[in-house]
Amino acid sequence: MSQDEFYIGYLPKVPKKIARFVKVASFLMLSILIFGAYIMVANQEVISNGIYEYGELTEIEGLLYTEPAPFLKVIEGKDIDGNIIHKNILLINFGKFGADESLQKIKAKSGGDLSKVWVKLRGTLIFHNGVTLLELTENENAYQSHRPLEEAQLYQRSFIQMATETLYGEIIDPKCYFGSMKPGQGKPHQSCAALCIAGGIPPMFAVENTNGIAKYYLIKTKGEYAIQSDILPYIGQPMAISGKIEQLDEWNIIYLDSK
Repeated sequence: MSQDEFYIGYLPKVPKKIARFVKVASFLMLSILIFGAYIMVANQEVISNGIYEYGELTEIEGLLYTEPAPFLKVIEGKDIDGNIIHKNILLINFGKFGADESLQKIKAKSGGDLSKVWVKLRGTLIFHNGVTLLELTENENAYQSHRPLEEAQLYQRSFIQMATETLYGEIIDPKCYFGSMKPGQGKPHQSCAALCIAGGIPPMFAVENTNGIAKYYLIKTKGEYAIQSDILPYIGQPMAISGKIEQLDEWNIIYLDSK
């Protein structure tokens, strides 16, 4: 007649059946924990490796443009044929604001038309995936100096008109997305992005291909109509937008129909 195995904690040895059960159960529980951890990690969004040089101010010289967004066009270097390579740096303000107000004060402070001179600005760089922004951390005090522009033909802008397209992606605010916040996209960042765009930071549309490589488009409308208030409810979620595509130097712009 067989008896059920029974174990008391102070006994020196565990009965074989109980020991076997504990080993199998422990193995199964550990496997479930490892598998669950893997699933959680695999489904996490990749955090951007964008750089926000917080606390470090950099002086940059270039040609100032205010349309279709505030840009400082700078010389980045030369290609293998000796041709000058330019880069358009998007300007934003400190906090959750666009650069327009600071640029108006800078224009008054300098006493001239800054669109026709070589301007030196100081601010905090933000950069990721080929896109560079300059935060005017000191607001109007970001202005350092200006001087006459030489060889203006080197700084002409290249516009390429393209067809109307429908794009699938997400509306983002470039300041947070490209480095100042992580994550800077998706629903976790939705309210922050809405505040940035409502504050005048130019909205952008991020489009990823099947390989996870993103392409970025400034969102604009023709004329003086501001699109910001219309797009606030759609920030941080997958969506489709349609509009005319234009390429300005290395930047892509999608022009939506205004009301």
